[in-house]
Amino acid sequence: MKKLNISSQLVILIFIILLAAVCAFSVTTITFATDIAEKETFNRLSTYVLLVNNKSGEQKPYNFPDMNIGYYIKGETITYEHFQNMHDLLTTNDIENAAMSIKDKNNTPNVEYIGQFVTKINNKKINFVAYTDNNMETYTIVFTDNSYATEMVKDIVIKVNSLFLLVFLIAIIVMYLWSNSIGRRLRKIQIHILNLPKNNYESSYLDNYEDEVGDLSRSVEEMRLEIYDNEKTKQEMLHNLSHDFKTPIAVIKTYAEAIQDGVEDKEVSANKIIEQADLLKKKVNRLIQYNRLEYFNTDKEFEDVKMSEIINDIVVNYKHQLENIDFILDLDENVVFKGFTENWYTVVDNIIDNAKRYAKGQIKIVLRENRLRIYNDGEHIDQKFIDSAFKPYEKGSKGQFGLGMSIVQKTVDYFGMNLHVVNEEIGVSFIIDNKIVEK
Repeated sequence: MKKLNISSQLVILIFIILLAAVCAFSVTTITFATDIAEKETFNRLSTYVLLVNNKSGEQKPYNFPDMNIGYYIKGETITYEHFQNMHDLLTTNDIENAAMSIKDKNNTPNVEYIGQFVTKINNKKINFVAYTDNNMETYTIVFTDNSYATEMVKDIVIKVNSLFLLVFLIAIIVMYLWSNSIGRRLRKIQIHILNLPKNNYESSYLDNYEDEVGDLSRSVEEMRLEIYDNEKTKQEMLHNLSHDFKTPIAVIKTYAEAIQDGVEDKEVSANKIIEQADLLKKKVNRLIQYNRLEYFNTDKEFEDVKMSEIINDIVVNYKHQLENIDFILDLDENVVFKGFTENWYTVVDNIIDNAKRYAKGQIKIVLRENRLRIYNDGEHIDQKFIDSAFKPYEKGSKGQFGLGMSIVQKTVDYFGMNLHVVNEEIGVSFIIDNKIVEK
């Protein structure tokens, strides 16, 4: 079965709704028109009964061209009847019975009275109106069948329904054109999305209407820009990654060939190879750490990590390596951060590793509730490097590439905290604090 497009679905839906509305409206119109027609019939009969009564002495037929009307006059000295094509519907006896019914309803004698009612005679609906006084000793009855009311109802229903059907058709056409317009706009967005991978997410398309389709188009454009930036970052990262790995590999190869050719001291060459292999191992480990961040176990509950213990362990290791840098620690021993010990260790280690490259002689670490500050007294960082400091393998102010700060940023963000880089009056601070600042 062929799948219906959204335009066809909308048209069918609106058609069903309007069709149901037409049916309901037709039933309501018939009921309404019937009520109007019956009231109009009695209004006319009430007028005609007075007219006939005033001409009762003439004793000649009085015809009404717009209605099929008969009348019966009973006076003190006269009885006169005129059926006007209704002999097959009722008899004089039927009329006198109707008069008696009106008399039974009129309990106030010796006053002028106009009474009206509808009854069925020979399965035909007959409308009666009587004018009487003197307690029904004399009266005039005008009567008609239901043909006038029927024609009036038919005329009202035809006119009203014709107008409603015209509106119905106009609504269907408008809905068809509108749904086609919506469908075309959606198809353009669909084609744009399908073509994005082909043009490397470089081409843009915006639907400028201020409605849901326009909102969808703008959301797609935001998605395109994000994917484009990610793809660009990925390409830059791969380029820089290959450059970053190329140097230690080239050094290892050079010293290995030197050993092979006998032109370099074996021990010196072996030490250089081990040094570069350790560097390469460190870079590979960081790349693995960075990729693992994409697969954090979101089901695992965060632990309370005692940050002072992590900081002390890392600083002890660096003190042996960096005798020319003074580490100043101001730690609240009771502070805990939510997260995982292994990941917080990586965060602190990467920040200190970055700080030692720039520090002139001092690294200061201050730990307080919901706040960690790692300061170095090195040169300021240009704002353009601060803005891109956390992009993977972004070149730093001294031309280095790396993943360390990207790992820090992603980890801190995952644990629900903020990371800031602040140029102090002298030196630079890396600050980790809560995203929600309590007032």
